[in-house]
Amino acid sequence: MDIKELGKKLEELLGLEYPAVAVKLAKSKDEIPENYNEIEEQIRHCEMIQIARKEGKKFYATLDKHACKGGAYAMGILQNPPEPLATGKLYHKLGNFETEEAAIRTVEAIPKVKEKIYASVYSPLSNTDFEPDSILVITTPKKGLRLVQALLYKEGGRFQGDFAGIQSLCADAVAAVKVRGVANATLGCNGSRKYARIEDEEMIFAFPPSDLENIVKALEHFKEVWG
Repeated sequence: MDIKELGKKLEELLGLEYPAVAVKLAKSKDEIPENYNEIEEQIRHCEMIQIARKEGKKFYATLDKHACKGGAYAMGILQNPPEPLATGKLYHKLGNFETEEAAIRTVEAIPKVKEKIYASVYSPLSNTDFEPDSILVITTPKKGLRLVQALLYKEGGRFQGDFAGIQSLCADAVAAVKVRGVANATLGCNGSRKYARIEDEEMIFAFPPSDLENIVKALEHFKEVWG
């Protein structure tokens, strides 16, 4: 099956209300798929995820269209950010941490894409035209459980989620997956829950496309044995 078919199977097997979202970090304009237009409004990356997910739109966004510079910085779209953002002091001012030192320590540990990225590209997975860097599923914890079980079905092991309650759909769900090449889970952040309206009962599970076929096969097996 190709990526679109696998995306449709993933939706069906998990019973997703909305599709998974494919995200690509394009290093140049040449890497933007044909017939993709740049989003017109300036909004946050997490909101762009929801537009692809809930409205089925396919588009890309350069730096000027990213309202959240923290997200753009994590994904390599913003280079040389202002000092408060680069160091993490910004999050102390926002009230996330008791001290600047705690904020700096946290931001230093956040996964970041070091190479310069031209634009982020978005599409529903079941209708995508590109090889994504990360596949995001916004879903319930129970369905997140099924995804972890599917991820581990073939080779076993333990799943390790890595997040800090900030920069969730950008650093945790895109940068971490691209840089490390492994799946991650995150519980969202203040921005994604406020602006992108990630619901109280939702979480985010993200994984590289190399895991997609095995996840789908495992979910098919679970359907046979568990119903």
